[in-house]
Amino acid sequence: MSTPEGRTVVTKEVSILFPDYSQTAITILFDPQDPSSTEIDQRHEPPPRTLRQDQLEQAYETYGRKIATAIATRKDSVGDGTPHGLVHELLKPFQDALRPVGTRAYGALVYANLANASTQMNDEIRPGDVVSFRNAKFSGKHGPMHAKYSTEVGRPDHVAVVAEWDGTKKKVRAWEQGRESKKCKQESFKLDDLRSGEVKVWRVMPRAWVGWSNTPPIGSGGGGAAASASASAPLAALD
Repeated sequence: MSTPEGRTVVTKEVSILFPDYSQTAITILFDPQDPSSTEIDQRHEPPPRTLRQDQLEQAYETYGRKIATAIATRKDSVGDGTPHGLVHELLKPFQDALRPVGTRAYGALVYANLANASTQMNDEIRPGDVVSFRNAKFSGKHGPMHAKYSTEVGRPDHVAVVAEWDGTKKKVRAWEQGRESKKCKQESFKLDDLRSGEVKVWRVMPRAWVGWSNTPPIGSGGGGAAASASASAPLAALD
C-alpha cells in the first residue's frame, strides 16, 4: 500500500497453526527503502469452539462422504505411498479444506481413546474420517476360534481413512498404506483392544473453521506456507 507521502509499505501476515488449532498471527509492515521503520504485531487466538453434532455432520457431507467414495476406487498406492501421503492426496480436490497440522491433527476431533483409560466421542465415526494412531498397541482375541493376537500401530505415528464403523463391536475398518506395504488396503482395528498409546478420529473441516479464507494463498498447496505482499499466509503445519 502507499502512504500519503507516496512511500510504498509492504504488509505480510503469517498465521501459525498449532495441533490444538490455536494459532499465532504475525503481521509485519515495512518500507523496503527504510527497514528501520518496520512494525511487527503478534496476536494469539484460542482454538475454535467445540462443534455441535449437526455441524460435524455437515462437515461429513461436505468432505467425508466424498473422500470415502474417492478412496474406494484406489487399488494401488496413493500419492507417495506413505500413510500421511494418503491423506494429503485425498484432500487435493478440496481447495477449501483445512490441511493436516503436521502429523498430529487432521480436523475436528470426533473420537479420542487413550489406552482405554479415557475415551471421548463427539459424533458417530463416519466413512471418510481420518483415524490417527500414536504408539498404539492392540491385544485381544479375534476370529471364530478366538485366537489371541497382539499388534503395534503407529510408532511413532500412523494415519488411515475410515471405511466403516461398527459401533456395537467398537471396530473401525480403515484404508491404510505405508505400514505393511505401500499398496492401499483395508485393515480392521478393535478399539476396545487398545492397551496403550492413543487412537483419535478426526473430521475434515473447512479453512473457515479456523477463521481463514476458503481460498488458499497462491503457491500454498492448499494450506502450506506462502507469503506475498498484502496477503495472508497460513501455515497448517507445526508439531
